[in-house]
Amino acid sequence: MQTLPPADELASRNLDLLNQVRETVVMPLADDFAWALDGLGQGLFREADSAPAARQKDYLDAIQELRREREPIIARFRAHLAKAWQALESGRPLSVERTLARGNDLTLVAADELEVRLAVRSLAGAIQQRWRPELMRLDRYLGWIAGGLRLNGDNNPVGPEHLGVAVYAAFSGLRIAPCARLAAVRLCEGALVTRVGALYEVLEQCLIALTRETDLPSGRTRRRGIPRAGQAPAAPAEDWIGRFFSHWQGARGAAPVAAGLDAHVRDDRELLPPGLRGLLQAARGGHRAAGEGDACRTLSPRELSSVLSLLQTNEHAGFDQVDAAGDLVQGLHQQVLAQAATLGIDPASVRLDPADRDGLDLVAMLFAAMLDQSVLTPDIRPVLGQLLVPVAKVALQDPRLFVRDSHPVRRLLNLLAEACDGNPGESAAELALLAQVRAAAGRIVEDFDEHLGVFLAAETEFAAYYEQYRRRVEIAERRAAELQRAEERRVQARTRAAEELERRVGGVALLPALEGFLRRPWTQQVERAALRAEGDSPALHDALALADGLLRAHAAAGAGTPEAAAWLESQHPQLQRAYAEAGLPGAAAEAAATALRDALLGRAATGAVAAPELPPPPESQVPAADEAASPLPDEPPEALGFDVQTVEYFQALPLGTWLDFVDRHGRTQPGKLSWVSPISGRRMFVNRRGARFCLASPEQLAAMVRLGRLRLHREEDAFYSAMQDVLDRLEEPGAAV
Repeated sequence: MQTLPPADELASRNLDLLNQVRETVVMPLADDFAWALDGLGQGLFREADSAPAARQKDYLDAIQELRREREPIIARFRAHLAKAWQALESGRPLSVERTLARGNDLTLVAADELEVRLAVRSLAGAIQQRWRPELMRLDRYLGWIAGGLRLNGDNNPVGPEHLGVAVYAAFSGLRIAPCARLAAVRLCEGALVTRVGALYEVLEQCLIALTRETDLPSGRTRRRGIPRAGQAPAAPAEDWIGRFFSHWQGARGAAPVAAGLDAHVRDDRELLPPGLRGLLQAARGGHRAAGEGDACRTLSPRELSSVLSLLQTNEHAGFDQVDAAGDLVQGLHQQVLAQAATLGIDPASVRLDPADRDGLDLVAMLFAAMLDQSVLTPDIRPVLGQLLVPVAKVALQDPRLFVRDSHPVRRLLNLLAEACDGNPGESAAELALLAQVRAAAGRIVEDFDEHLGVFLAAETEFAAYYEQYRRRVEIAERRAAELQRAEERRVQARTRAAEELERRVGGVALLPALEGFLRRPWTQQVERAALRAEGDSPALHDALALADGLLRAHAAAGAGTPEAAAWLESQHPQLQRAYAEAGLPGAAAEAAATALRDALLGRAATGAVAAPELPPPPESQVPAADEAASPLPDEPPEALGFDVQTVEYFQALPLGTWLDFVDRHGRTQPGKLSWVSPISGRRMFVNRRGARFCLASPEQLAAMVRLGRLRLHREEDAFYSAMQDVLDRLEEPGAAV
């Protein structure tokens, strides 16, 4: 789990601006919801008027319930927004996805509940689509004044997704029929889209006025590779959202997500932005399938949907045959024509509509990138790949798949990819997680029939299970960091004790009893004192003073002066305690302390008093780690060579960054930067289980980059990362689909 600095230490954090923003938007949002709530009565009355007689009472009862519970409903709406805003102020924005997952159990979601949740998603999607440019700028502004955080639709506390959850929370617990709750949510969508958008415009203008002296933070840019010496830094470039989708209006006329997707009508709605379609067609130029010509008729939407549905009935939804072609783009196109022949359509006489071909190509390239960027076992690749056909059907009918990061299809893909990435299935928890992945993917393939409720149900249930799994991983990750920190403190204390010992006895001949005491009981005493205090402390000063006094007594060559005898007598309890802590029982520790005192006072023959036999020291507890998979080379970084520029990059690498480690056998394992040692400066990386995977200095990491055994892993959002990879490849010279 990524750790953040204290809220007051976050860069660019401005509490005054945050307070002004809260006053500008949070309460007005609640007022807008109250206005929408007051207008629900008329809408529900119209629903009752057009409903069957058996359902009319449900709507009329709901009108009365909403009037009685008006204040509690508004209070629940405000409470969620306040909670989300407090999370932003604390420097840890609240995730809508994880919030919803924590609120669900592992039982199946009822159909009525799914409809309500889809309506809430539709409400959020309508607001996001209508005011996308304004929201993208608000994300940057709010993230900047909150401390340089990266906000998006999932964690913007006043964004459409949190508004949707607030509406959902407001209507929860009401004693009204599911059909009436669904109608209430849908009516809120029509009432809120315009008013909330106007509020976003006011907030944006307010932020511009408040931050007039500061440039607008730049939007999200393409992530570049690990820098190396001799490479010119790449100029910042817009990501695929900013370049193609931020101002695209093609999805505004899309049908509500809660409705079934219309697979049989091709309207004038754009499925993809023109610029992106141009790249796809340019990459495809000259690569027409054999027999495909202008004289061929175009497959109708009904025919294409039937062909994809037939392909979906095959094992793994036909992914095995698609993948066998070696290229998912060509393989999907071939299978579409092959399935068309099964339906009695001559493949030589038909071709895909250019817009449909663009959509299919983009989804195929998206899956190819997602599967390549994730570290998957061979048996898991077809499990994720079988979602290719269902997602292609969604992409051909719902343009908002690419513009809404909260789309249920995208969320499910991200969750499944994250659950499988770097999961070898070696433990019981990993095997159980993979079983859940298989169940969710299998449910989509079996049940999806142009209604997004199947995706939402699978995402809701899998997210609830995966949230529990992630909590266990986070606990394991924190424990690994605590154990590693404890081990480094022990090493630091042991080094301090060894240095203090060497400083006092190096090259000096000592009595056996004194040398034995300093090398074992006293050294352990110094270690404990340094470990407990993490530095200088009274106990450490007392231990060092004891050694210095004993050495002075030894230098006096057994002069039993009254002062020396009195001092040694005063130190007798400390000597006895040191022997006891080294493992001697009470009587033996008393005898050893007395013998050492007598030897130093000259009361025993020189060399007659030997150091007592002590039990072996306890073995230090080393943190549990997957050391067998450690990818670090055996040679020191100085021998391998490294770039200073790369070292500086790793020194500033933020917590939570994932890297791909490649061992000497070519196997790849993702590791997340989980902890940085304040003692040694080494970076600890954990695997997907939260166990320590690699512990390395920035110099060692830079040497691994030089050897080609370390690279950036895909971004946390698998869909986003794969789309960026697709667009980068399309823009390469000579790119072909």
